[in-house]
Amino acid sequence: MTGTASKVPFPLSDRPRLWGVAVSHYQVEGDDPCDWTDWEAAGRTNGGACGRAADSWSRYEEDAGLAGALGANAFRFSVSWSRVEPRRGEFDDEALERYRRLVDHLAATGMEPVVTLFHYTHPRWFHSGTPWTSPASVEVFSRFAERTARALGPAARVYTILNEPLVFVLGGFLDGQIPPGIADGRSAASALDHLLAAHAEAAARVRDVTPHAAIGVAHNMMEFVPERRWNPLDRLLANRADRLYNAGLLEAFRTGRWNFTIPPFTRFSGRRDDLPGSLDFLGVNCYSRLHLRSPGRTRVVGDFRYVDRSGRGLTDNGWEIVPEAFERLLRRASSLGLPLLVTENGLADAADSRRSRFLEEHAASLERVAADVPVAGYLHWSLLDNFEWLDGYGPKFGLYSFDPVTFERRERPSAQTFRRLGRRFLEGPPAPQFTRL
Repeated sequence: MTGTASKVPFPLSDRPRLWGVAVSHYQVEGDDPCDWTDWEAAGRTNGGACGRAADSWSRYEEDAGLAGALGANAFRFSVSWSRVEPRRGEFDDEALERYRRLVDHLAATGMEPVVTLFHYTHPRWFHSGTPWTSPASVEVFSRFAERTARALGPAARVYTILNEPLVFVLGGFLDGQIPPGIADGRSAASALDHLLAAHAEAAARVRDVTPHAAIGVAHNMMEFVPERRWNPLDRLLANRADRLYNAGLLEAFRTGRWNFTIPPFTRFSGRRDDLPGSLDFLGVNCYSRLHLRSPGRTRVVGDFRYVDRSGRGLTDNGWEIVPEAFERLLRRASSLGLPLLVTENGLADAADSRRSRFLEEHAASLERVAADVPVAGYLHWSLLDNFEWLDGYGPKFGLYSFDPVTFERRERPSAQTFRRLGRRFLEGPPAPQFTRL
């Protein structure tokens, strides 16, 4: 801790608590040629092509109105790097102006824009000359971040620079399941190093452009438990998974150093002295928990699965619903000593039969945490049904559905629960003051 008072909580004395919704560019905008478009064309997903998604590129203001009708005072979205810089070094001023209009519209209608600069996709040119395994990636991403911050202007006061950097590295460089599709431990370690360097440099440049902006990262957190609580190998694997997945990134931002291993041989280690001090808040994406078994049924070291141990049933995509884990993980995240913003939390529920209870129980967990931990807000995933990456349009996370032909938005019954809980949360006390890490 530097002990220096920071913006409290964020720069938002006019909006001390946030209750809102989240979307990401590729999943709702549609028609955005990038590395994911090519991934789909190569048949590398289970759900087909994104296509026009929810057509939000031309309907963002309509979507903002839907969020406002839910009682939201915050709207998280991401900026498409491939739209903004379609060719290396060439920026599209019309695309930047489109995002500026969205930011200004949100601010004018009483909603806080929460801007994410990296949410999994890249321009087509990126991987060939400046991949995350190269130090050159730091400069090109930071340049994009600075140009975007200048275009969005002072109404953009809250930024998450990276969304789930560790998830991206594991999926894109170790398992090869998402672009760029590499399965190599050394590449994964190098990519994480450069992503963290890019975060720190981009944060500095955004602050130079908008000194009052609050900077965060969206860190995905998952609870890991032994499938057989009596088994020492299951317990050891669960502890290792927690050390890697949850604590590793927190340690990096706290100390500027990281050192953890993915069994059997992949080691992530590094040092970036500019990481501490690069955050004003920690964003937490939280959905479920995993049960781990070692040795595994299909993998020698171990495997994992979702099990309905809580008795609430599984979501449509098979995830366990565990609001108690949500509370425990938020308390773990508070160890960083920064305000927390829940940047994603939700469930796939096409029938809308579980969402209201899910919201009730997770809001109760959030309020218990907020009683003694600085919680700045909650952003629900998602405002709309959307393109869920490798699973396509199957999982339905939205408070609103949409017609894939007319793109008409339809409110789900659980939206009423979201409204009611939002009123209660926003009437609560503001997050306490904090110091910048």
